[in-house]
Amino acid sequence: MNVRCTLEDEPMSNQDLPYEQYLDMLRQQMHSRATLFRKLVDEFGPGVLDIVQQQVIDETYALWQAADLPVRDLNAVFGTVWESTSAVEYTVEERTPECLRLRVTRCMYADEMRQAGAGDVGLAFYCAYDYGFCQGFNPHIRFTRTKTLMAGDDCCDHMYELLGGN
Repeated sequence: MNVRCTLEDEPMSNQDLPYEQYLDMLRQQMHSRATLFRKLVDEFGPGVLDIVQQQVIDETYALWQAADLPVRDLNAVFGTVWESTSAVEYTVEERTPECLRLRVTRCMYADEMRQAGAGDVGLAFYCAYDYGFCQGFNPHIRFTRTKTLMAGDDCCDHMYELLGGN
């Protein structure tokens, strides 16, 4: 089974659509989320996004924990998330059996959400996914990130470390 975590995993996915049409649909979804959640934050405060973020992490964790994957090491992380996505541009800074470090310099999600003035909404909906993914994919993988394009940094610095226990 070949599982990837890319644009096709979005809730509005339709594998039969031409890719550009699918990207347009995804952009519309992002702008809709930005508009709706900007209103909710204005009305109820930033705690709304804390709830969204935790829900994204929990759902993503459950999805990847239940996935039928024969291998759950850092090579599998790279192949699942990074190898075949066109949503981001990145460079691999380190890739060993124990460490995978990437520098993301362009992200379609960050571009769209920041353009909509909703980087905070994007952090809750899209960036939170990374934490749930790693926890569910392999509890022995520690994920850290100190910078995000979504927050206005010059890059996202993703680091995956495989701790003892594989």
